Amino acid sequence: MEFETFAPLTALPFIAHAFTLRTAADTRSGEFSNRLLRRFGFHSAATAEQTHGNGVVEATGPGGHPGVDALITRQPGLPLHIRCADCAAVFIVDQRMPAIALIHSGKKGTQLNIVGHTLAAMHRHFGTQATDCRAVISPSIGPCHYEVDLWAGIEQQLHGAGVTDFHNPRVCTACHLDRYFSYRAEKGQTGRMLAQLILKR
Repeated sequence: MEFETFAPLTALPFIAHAFTLRTAADTRSGEFSNRLLRRFGFHSAATAEQTHGNGVVEATGPGGHPGVDALITRQPGLPLHIRCADCAAVFIVDQRMPAIALIHSGKKGTQLNIVGHTLAAMHRHFGTQATDCRAVISPSIGPCHYEVDLWAGIEQQLHGAGVTDFHNPRVCTACHLDRYFSYRAEKGQTGRMLAQLILKR
């Protein structure tokens, strides 16, 4: 299994993360998730149903969470998982608490300010201050291939919530089909990238 990491997150020693790359494996299967977990020494993760809304849940243990697109936790050793293929996975790390969030932000979620709702939930549950957070936007479909500029929308939400330390590689999934899946470019007949974020024990 191949995956990439992002330098702004790798620089934080108290977290682990991954973003899987294109593969011939069945990326929607539980076994695919389990393979990634085992690479990091884990056996189960917290997941979101990903309904393209702005629901957020605090994950306190492994298992699925219906009706949400964002997971937040302060629980060490609890992997968070999100799947995407054009939609963005947004990684947020509160460096002070510490606490983490993993967000699925597509067209509808971005329009519904999923990032803002997630940061508000982190503040409500953990006392997170946006100025203590670092965020990374995963490779996702760019304005070159989509009429909605997800990148600009997510960046505006981060900035509007008070996050100044955010990073966007601006890598378009539809431009790089050798490396990523793209739901739009491949007309829905495609796999998924799996994003993982873990607060270390």
